[in-house]
Amino acid sequence: MTPLEMIMLLHGFLATLVLMAAALIAGVLLFVKDLSEKDVKIMKLVSLGTVFLVFLLDMTGAYGYIPYRLPAPSAKADIVATAPWAHEVFFESMEYVSLFGPIVAAVIAYIVWHYGAGIVKDSAIKRALLVLLALATLLGLVLVGAGVIPTRIASVR
Repeated sequence: MTPLEMIMLLHGFLATLVLMAAALIAGVLLFVKDLSEKDVKIMKLVSLGTVFLVFLLDMTGAYGYIPYRLPAPSAKADIVATAPWAHEVFFESMEYVSLFGPIVAAVIAYIVWHYGAGIVKDSAIKRALLVLLALATLLGLVLVGAGVIPTRIASVR
């Protein structure tokens, strides 16, 4: 296994961790009625850790994308020749849309840090946070698909 392949495996693992963290935060918002001080600390750490993971996710994705963009022979040449729609639609979109991830994760972390236990008590904050989490998770799943489809056509090497 090459170092680049290991980085891309880490990239996929980080995506899984980020989605699991979003599910954890959403689960707390949906099913917990009151947070203790310890619970608030855990939620703050999870939200802050998620910001770090999303940033690292973008960095590993960019690191894997650089060799893909190099001149032929490359995975880019294989994808453009085999399925140009996969390159033009998925990779080109993913390149820019993924930049919203750290921003959204930071906003979620800010809300958790600012409101603390209020995230489960105040229905307006809870609803806004759930909508933000749902949109972020949907965006994450779309980006996962946008990465998997071209990678199935021609692996990043």
